[in-house]
Amino acid sequence: MARAAHDRDDLRRLVDRLHRSFAEHHAAWATRIEPASLRAFRRRLDDSAEILAERTNTTRSKRTGVHADSAGSSQASAEGSAKGSNSDSNIEPRLDRVRTICAECLVAERLLLAGCEVEYEVETPSGRHVDFRAWRDGAALDIHVKRAPHPTLRDTSTVVPTAWRTLETVHRNLVVALALTRNLRGRALHAALDEAFAFVEQASVGDEIAFRDAEARTAARLRAIAPSTSSHVEVVPDHSASFDSHVPRFQATLRKAFAQFMPRSENVMVVCGSTGGFEAFATALLGSHIERWDKKPRVGELMAYGRGGDGFWSGAMRNQSRIAVYWALEPFAQPLLFLREPPGSTERAKAAVTLARAIFA
Repeated sequence: MARAAHDRDDLRRLVDRLHRSFAEHHAAWATRIEPASLRAFRRRLDDSAEILAERTNTTRSKRTGVHADSAGSSQASAEGSAKGSNSDSNIEPRLDRVRTICAECLVAERLLLAGCEVEYEVETPSGRHVDFRAWRDGAALDIHVKRAPHPTLRDTSTVVPTAWRTLETVHRNLVVALALTRNLRGRALHAALDEAFAFVEQASVGDEIAFRDAEARTAARLRAIAPSTSSHVEVVPDHSASFDSHVPRFQATLRKAFAQFMPRSENVMVVCGSTGGFEAFATALLGSHIERWDKKPRVGELMAYGRGGDGFWSGAMRNQSRIAVYWALEPFAQPLLFLREPPGSTERAKAAVTLARAIFA
């Protein structure tokens, strides 16, 4: 499946913005990072711009080939399609390279703008490499930059129909996911909504209900997936098939970063993907949403919610990992910082957390 055009447009704008930023600050940044590394980032951004321009030219060529109007148009069109197909298969890995370059350049830009001294590609005692080491005001961070799992970069632009939005009038702090496989109309829709209202008024996290059409075929499904931060029901599109596959992929990505940790240091995992990958990343890191009977509910609520034991940070697992970031690969997106501060943190760890907040929060 080809990626959406807006994804390439976002990448193009991001590359342009980063290129301007690196050019504007080159002289100042060259005093805080090896000039050779700085030049390498700029060359990679140049390469990225060329790849994106090549993709645009390929798309235009395919459109021209489709409208060829000559005696040999059928043959030319077929040849053009074959070439276009080969170009697409060749360009996709190169677009992924652009995303990887953007991820590293985003982090480098952020560190340098924050006034950090930066070292690139630092070797660990085990022979692995840390992408960046940054220090400022006596605090230091070792930073590992990872790309989100490949399929997560495709966001789905599904819209919840207005009729189903009426469920959001129910005053419960609950997020429900709606999956529609067939359109319901008239009496079937009214009957489904009656059942849906009864469902969201009493559902627990993890419950689901299916709705059938006149021919007894499954037409829609609602799932209670998480507590809501608002005082009413939130209805979101159900991407459970992709979501459930993304969570273990994110955990594999986090394990790779963890395997590269610098011993006796504060390590930061930065994962760059799309806006659609945030919830899957949070679930992979923190665990699935569950109802917690061992905790007191918030004031005015009947149920307490928490995270299950299936997260990368669950319990005392991997307690060397305390700082993580998710960052969308968009021109003006901001990083989202996750902190895990165990009791008894040392002064060095506290200083590192303070620096991480100053850079990424």
